[in-house]
Amino acid sequence: MNIYYILSLAPHAGKTTTILGLGEYLKQKKVPFTYRRPLGGRPVEVKGHITDADALFVSETLGLEIPPEELTGVVLSQELVIEALKGEKKGLLEKVVSLLQRAGEGGQTVVLHGYGGFYAGNFLGLSASRLLVQIPCRVLLVMRYEGLESLDLLLKIYEDLRGNQAALLINALAPELSAEYQEFVKPFVQKKGIKVLGEIPYDKVLAGVSVKELTEVLQARVLFPFEGDPLVEEFFIGGMQVDQAIKYFRRSRNFGVIVGGDRSDIQLAALETGARCLLLTGGLYPNEIILSRAEEAGVPVLVAEGDTYTVARKVERFSREAPLRHPLKVKRAQEVFRQHLSEDLLHEFLGI
Repeated sequence: MNIYYILSLAPHAGKTTTILGLGEYLKQKKVPFTYRRPLGGRPVEVKGHITDADALFVSETLGLEIPPEELTGVVLSQELVIEALKGEKKGLLEKVVSLLQRAGEGGQTVVLHGYGGFYAGNFLGLSASRLLVQIPCRVLLVMRYEGLESLDLLLKIYEDLRGNQAALLINALAPELSAEYQEFVKPFVQKKGIKVLGEIPYDKVLAGVSVKELTEVLQARVLFPFEGDPLVEEFFIGGMQVDQAIKYFRRSRNFGVIVGGDRSDIQLAALETGARCLLLTGGLYPNEIILSRAEEAGVPVLVAEGDTYTVARKVERFSREAPLRHPLKVKRAQEVFRQHLSEDLLHEFLGI
């Protein structure tokens, strides 16, 4: 039985993206597999059982029929955290190990989904390094290269893998860091014996946010109903002059604009150049002309409290942490996995 554990150096590095790509790849290669998440952080109730929302999404997306009670070993809740901090919760590691042993009873491949960063869950006794002592796995580490400081953590984690076979996948590699990475960093880690399966470049679709998710996160007011759930790949802050703004808008696609509710000039320019969403700040509503044109074009208009800078920071943070739920993002995740990983190295890592 092969067990593949998808882990990352830090949270929000692209584990779900990787698992969806890997799962689709295994299906294409007709490799029977199942999926589990040892530790989850988004509790959801399904058929009377508490499981992890992200794990449920992955299993459903990959078409895996896994009972909800068998999907996740431990799901973080406020009650569980308090009990653990008081020292009242025991046997969590044993519970997870038992789950994984049951998953592999049929001899099929098991794909495990890490939670947070590599050391997440250590206070519960559930960090990846502790689990790897109990159940040997092939580890695929997902890393966002964000500068040389990333290397210290990478090398420390490889020391803590305790002999488990491992490989590295670089995700969301920014264009401005690509040359430095290819010339210096990749050769360095390879000399350390770390196999690099590939580099997935930063992708605007994968970094995009859906309008409905954004509405929930910002607790924004939606000024009229709209069809579907548009995916916004990038946001512009409408604090510039109109002629300058138009130049940026025309060079972009699937964009949204964060702008004060009183800047009707920028709002109109955005609508005329194909904006997918208007996010108005300061709690201010647009005038009737803007509202009418937006509704006619089917462009959602959201009104959020807070100044433009504060709202923009929230959007930026959410775009990095947004769950991979939108159908366009799922499709793109599976595409970039196929495009940017070395199939020979992937085969060697998987042992198939």
